[in-house]
Amino acid sequence: MALILLALTALGDFLFWQYQPGLSLALFAFVVFAAVLLCSPPQSARNATRPALLLLASALPVIEHYQALSTLFLGLGTLMAVSWLRQEPDTPLLDLLSATGKLAKSLPLGGIRNFLALLRSRGDSSGPQRALLLQALRNWGFPLGGTFLLLSLLVEANPVLEQQLAGLMELDFDLATLIRRFLFWIGLALVISPVLTGPHPAKATPQKAEDTPEAVDGTAKPAAGRKSWLGLNPGSVLRALVVFNLIMALQTGMDLSILIGGATLPEGITLAEYAHRGAYPLLVTAMLAGAFALAARPFLKSHKALKPLVLIWLAQNALLGVTAYMRLDLYVESFGLTYLRVHSMIWMALVIAGLLLTAWQILRARSNLWLLLRCAALGTATLYAACFVNFAGLIAYQNLTRENPNQIDWYYICTLGPMAAKSVQLAQEERPENHPPSGYANCWPDMNDLLAKQNWREWGFRSWRLRAYAAPQTTTKAPGHEDPAGR
Repeated sequence: MALILLALTALGDFLFWQYQPGLSLALFAFVVFAAVLLCSPPQSARNATRPALLLLASALPVIEHYQALSTLFLGLGTLMAVSWLRQEPDTPLLDLLSATGKLAKSLPLGGIRNFLALLRSRGDSSGPQRALLLQALRNWGFPLGGTFLLLSLLVEANPVLEQQLAGLMELDFDLATLIRRFLFWIGLALVISPVLTGPHPAKATPQKAEDTPEAVDGTAKPAAGRKSWLGLNPGSVLRALVVFNLIMALQTGMDLSILIGGATLPEGITLAEYAHRGAYPLLVTAMLAGAFALAARPFLKSHKALKPLVLIWLAQNALLGVTAYMRLDLYVESFGLTYLRVHSMIWMALVIAGLLLTAWQILRARSNLWLLLRCAALGTATLYAACFVNFAGLIAYQNLTRENPNQIDWYYICTLGPMAAKSVQLAQEERPENHPPSGYANCWPDMNDLLAKQNWREWGFRSWRLRAYAAPQTTTKAPGHEDPAGR
């Protein structure tokens, strides 16, 4: 089984890595079906004919044209064909659909559960050395996997760290690409594994021995009745927090030394590139940090060091969110403001606030419902407040009052619409040298003309205010001032 899984993963790498999906999806589905047929052959060849025909029919749309709908048909058809192989010939349709649903539900976490169940099932019957190895896997499996994920995000965000790690290894390769490819293999294997083994609810039931507390290297004991989930237990959480905090301290120190301390960047890396690469991956890292803190919370009473480590972890990720905001601000200073960048700044502030709320929840021993309600209220209040902000005007004013007029994206400002007209006029009064080039002068139509064509049912307070501002401007405008070419 392990060799088949490895072969299918290698085939998936050959078919999909750095290639657009197409015929490769159908070929991979056929090979997976053949592998399942090899691992669990039906009682007769006739039992495999109908599932094979179903798979062929579901693959025809993706062979015709790759799109989301055809991919959905192929995925569902593959799951149903594989489930059909494991059923009796006269299985009712509802039972077949139920089996398909169970198989789909097991993706992709079924592979992790199968691996952990294998470790648990062999732990009692093995010798002391094997038991020690299994205990080490339980305690270090999640920390090592999380370290790979965290490093991949930080390497993607930090070209300086990427160069330093590559220099330490003295190897000429793209470390970020290597880590992404490794994660691709892991993800593909997690998806394939449940399809090969199939859902086995009876076998997946935990043994009663797991409900009893067991020592974790003499450092922590799980709470009574607490079961490990996705490799999380007091020992693995403790080790993960220590390793994650060390890695995060390195990243934060490098960021602060460059953004505040004025440290020089390596040759070939500009400050704009450094800022752009890091803003969004660091935001994803901070969000995952909050999720890990919530997952680790049930184990905090198992060891006295866990609670302080979680609080340090949350504080470091809140600081990481601040440095991500500083990076994005540097990028905006160089290339201007856009809707996406404004939304990203707001989202960063919400993530930082959510991390601080999570820390307060842990300190005050509040429930997850307490945290959920306050995060929902914070998000709702932010969205409500955003309804009263003229983002088009904000973006136009910020971009037109920058120091370098040669870097103004007039086409983007032109697409902001009439709500940016007031800000454009204010910015031109403040910086007359930043006047629109030929062909862009009429991008912002006269608000009086627009509102004169509106019915009272279309009235809006913001457009009314813009009209009130535009009224004195239009009364003093000389005739023929506008460029008739327009845009």
